[in-house]
Amino acid sequence: MSPLSAGVTWLGLGLTLGTAGLVTYGLAALPCSGSVRPEDAELVCRPARRTALGLGVLGALASIVGTVYLVLHATKFR
Repeated sequence: MSPLSAGVTWLGLGLTLGTAGLVTYGLAALPCSGSVRPEDAELVCRPARRTALGLGVLGALASIVGTVYLVLHATKFR
């Protein structure tokens, strides 16, 4: 696999995971804004927020890896 195709693949993965993290965080905020007791809403939201944070971190790392591959391709490394 060339650095160009690896970079594009990793960037796509990073964008996908980042988007999934944003959607997960948005869905986690829904119970907090309704007429639910704050204690119950917090119990529901906490695991979803942790999942969203994990997806965001994985997305950022994949984007960094993709950027490194693209820089290696641009500098004709090999």
